[in-house]
Amino acid sequence: MGASGSDIVTSTTALKAETQRSLATRSTYRHLLLKGMAPEEAANLTAFMAGIPVGESHWTLKQINQLLFLRQMQQTGRFGGADGNRTH
Repeated sequence: MGASGSDIVTSTTALKAETQRSLATRSTYRHLLLKGMAPEEAANLTAFMAGIPVGESHWTLKQINQLLFLRQMQQTGRFGGADGNRTH
C-alpha cells in the first residue's frame, strides 16, 4: 500500500522524465536544423532516434513529444488499452 500522496510523487517523477525527454528532442531537432537539415528531415531523424518508426509518415516535433508523452503514460500504468472505452 502506498503512502498518502504517493500518486503525486509518481506523477511528478513521470512529468520530470517527460520534460527531460521533450527538452532532449527539442535540442536534437534544433541541432539538426543548424547542421543544415530541412525541418521535415530533422523531425523524422529525431523521431527515429527516439525509437519511433519512420516510414512514409512525416513527423513534427510536437507529434514526437506527444507520442513520447503517451508512451510514458502507458509505461507508468497511467494509460492503458481500456482507456477511452467508457461512455459518459
